[in-house]
Amino acid sequence: MGRSPGGALRGVGTVGISDWTIGVLAFVVVVNTLFIAGLAGMLFLINKKVDEALERSAPILQKTTETLGRVEEATAQLQQKVDHVLDRVTSLVDTVSERVDTTTAIAEEAVTEPLIGAASLMAGIHRGLRTYSERSGMKGDGR
Repeated sequence: MGRSPGGALRGVGTVGISDWTIGVLAFVVVVNTLFIAGLAGMLFLINKKVDEALERSAPILQKTTETLGRVEEATAQLQQKVDHVLDRVTSLVDTVSERVDTTTAIAEEAVTEPLIGAASLMAGIHRGLRTYSERSGMKGDGR
């Protein structure tokens, strides 16, 4: 807005809107209203489809929950059986280990005692032969 040569403001007062501008604005309002109504209708349809999907999935979810419960029960029973088997295997391993230790001790005694006796006999024979050779050598030198 500018000032007229006399200093007064130009265009101050009423502003006129043409009929054509009012028609265009009314058209824009109608189009926007229809657009919003269309969006509301689409949201209603989407909500209806979601409700139908939930109704159809409820039995499936129930069956899945029941199946999961049975799987958990079976897993618990299997765990008990596995624990029982592991306990028996541990007991068996302990028993076998004790028997192996006992057998090893018996074998050591059965083998080492005769070896010690044989080693003692060999040491005695060796000493006897050495003593005999030393005395034989002394008798032969003193002839």
